Amino acid sequence: MIASGCDCEIFEAGPGRVVRRARDGRSLEREAAVMRHARRHGFPAPEVLDADGPDILMERLEGPSLMEEVASTPGQAAEHGRLLASLLRRLSGVPAPGWLQAAPGGPGNRLLHLDLHPANVLMTPDGPRVIDWANAGRGAPGADVACTWLVLATAPAGPSLEGWRDGVLAAFLEGVDAAAARRHLPAVADRRRADEHISAVEKAEISAFVARETALT
Repeated sequence: MIASGCDCEIFEAGPGRVVRRARDGRSLEREAAVMRHARRHGFPAPEVLDADGPDILMERLEGPSLMEEVASTPGQAAEHGRLLASLLRRLSGVPAPGWLQAAPGGPGNRLLHLDLHPANVLMTPDGPRVIDWANAGRGAPGADVACTWLVLATAPAGPSLEGWRDGVLAAFLEGVDAAAARRHLPAVADRRRADEHISAVEKAEISAFVARETALT
């Protein structure tokens, strides 16, 4: 095992390959199909080599996460925010497959990642790659923007990341349609607060943030 998270573990599987395995044993074949679909439409998702039940065999990606880049180069916060915005703009051009479930927040036919934040972008020698498609759904691009906005504004930041939030968030919002995303904030906030891994403190921050932003409409 080379990495472990709340949801999955990552294992070496030979040169240039890893296995992503669901901790709870659920099938990851839908997630694998989403990544294949995204790649077919030119979006930088990892290459899937095989999928079987709780396991996805995929290419091994080398490089730091965007979160690590933010921590090590705080002077480039605006650049990092613009990168997140550009990735969501690219994704908004990808049609969702008909079998993908609808996301909260209203109708739409675009592929949504619904968890595209700095920890889920790897900065590889071949460019940024977006990982962890477990929450992907079908809907309006504004819902995806709202998810990223919510995480950037409310997720806890340790001492090494103090001062990054405002710069990243400001540049991100300049590159997206914040007005269209704002109406999706209540629905995506409800979904995030339902996550058992979110602390009570963060849930309270989410509620306060959404109340402030929706008051502006």
